[in-house]
Amino acid sequence: MKLLFFRKIPACILLICLAPLFVGFPIFGTGINDYYRISEYSSPEKIQFEKERKLCIFPLRNLSGDASLDFYSSGYASVLYSGLKSLVQIYDESLYPKSIQHAFGPNPSGVKPNLKEGEWDYAGLEKLKKGELSLNVSKDPRYLILKVQPYETETAPDEGFIIPVSRKYDCFYSTYGEFEKKGEELRINIRLRSSKDGSKKEFSHKTSIRRSYQELGPVIEEIRKTLLGKHTKVLSVKTGTQYDSLVFLDGNYIGKTPLKRNDVLAGIHDIRITKNGYSDWIGQLDLRENSKDLDIVLEKDKKEGFLSLDSDPQGAKVYLDSEYLGVTPLVKVPAKIGWNRLRFVLDEHVDQFKGVEIKKGEVSEIKVKLKEGESVSYYKNKKYLFLDHTYDDFAIYSLYGSLFFYAGYYYFNLRANQALENVRPMVQITNFTALQELQQSSPNLQTFALSYFYQESIYNDAKDKSDYFRSISGRFGRNQGIQGGLMLYGIGTMLILSATFYALGLDSETLEVGVAPVKTMPTFVRGLEGQYETESYAKFNMRF
Repeated sequence: MKLLFFRKIPACILLICLAPLFVGFPIFGTGINDYYRISEYSSPEKIQFEKERKLCIFPLRNLSGDASLDFYSSGYASVLYSGLKSLVQIYDESLYPKSIQHAFGPNPSGVKPNLKEGEWDYAGLEKLKKGELSLNVSKDPRYLILKVQPYETETAPDEGFIIPVSRKYDCFYSTYGEFEKKGEELRINIRLRSSKDGSKKEFSHKTSIRRSYQELGPVIEEIRKTLLGKHTKVLSVKTGTQYDSLVFLDGNYIGKTPLKRNDVLAGIHDIRITKNGYSDWIGQLDLRENSKDLDIVLEKDKKEGFLSLDSDPQGAKVYLDSEYLGVTPLVKVPAKIGWNRLRFVLDEHVDQFKGVEIKKGEVSEIKVKLKEGESVSYYKNKKYLFLDHTYDDFAIYSLYGSLFFYAGYYYFNLRANQALENVRPMVQITNFTALQELQQSSPNLQTFALSYFYQESIYNDAKDKSDYFRSISGRFGRNQGIQGGLMLYGIGTMLILSATFYALGLDSETLEVGVAPVKTMPTFVRGLEGQYETESYAKFNMRF
């Protein structure tokens, strides 16, 4: 015992010495804060909200005990889906956050955080709820996209099973319930459950068995109003004689023209009307107070963009392919969409070429700086062969052509091999041993001869077919050598053309030095009769 007591004394002394460390000795606390500079950093508050919700429609349970009524179970789910599938947008004043980043650290300067689209802070939310912010529906987080999905083949869930089945299919809202036959009357009870707070709302209806589908409309209308969450306006859209134009509201398809919807939520909406062959009509609708009746005339789609061109110096002629556009500067010149090549031409200057992608409805701006000189001397090797196509272009086109012929070579060789493989099971006389076996198995010479000539005709037909495909494809290899064919000749021709065009397109930097007579005046050189004055020259063939 004494020995144990003396052992505890050093341990107590050691604990007393280390006590300041455990009680927060100031040097450690201050050192960590100073080292990491925690107090200097601040993180703004950010809240992101959900953008869409899913409504799952499940079959109703049959409580009648009559198996002949089981088909109504999935039938009611189909009727509910038909009535609710056009519901694409809902409103929820009580926002459901998807992620929350709480503010951290001081903000002595009071700088407002730079929030991206879809991010909010509490101050912005308060202004939104008080009506101090006027936003389009597409930017207001309280307006949500609703995806409606039926599950008619799923087993009708009861009250205790609806939660796990809703989680299985990631349902925010779920419709389920039961129906029961009481004499000639059918009682339908449908519940709408929300996974937001676990709340549910019941909708009951009594009808006859024969007209239960048709008379389910009032229940569907009540469910629609509950999901919408806000008063609605009527939207009517016509496009004159351009029927079947597609109408999109806030990016959601809502139908074809002529269109009339009485379930459009009040607010400022973005609308787009589109039809193949016509330009899109894009606008905004203010449905906060009144309904709207639109009659839009769509314009024919010109499929064009615009070019704004300039050059230094100005006054250059501009060609788009072979079409003359005018003299620089040019502003918003209409041009067909797609990839094109521009050519700028100015006297005593080298022609300049520019590739440009013209996009529909957009303005492409291009400015070039022209060099002094002659185009003929600058492009000495005539690199630009046909209008805007170069030797390099034709080299690439020829290379693509060789790949096309190679694909044909592979295909026809495959057909030739298949022609022989297909008759292999039908022909036995492949060698001398097989021929002997056929003779021994034949009861007489006549049977042997008929079998032999029949198999030989099959083989010859297949061989002719194989040779025909082989004559188209050709063949080359280590064992069979080279056998000419259309595809093989095409590959060779394209490769030769590709190499030829590539060689013609080479533009090496060379220096040509020589002498030429002076054309200004035919003076004599230092009294030598019959000799014109000459001067040396140097020409550079520059790479472009």
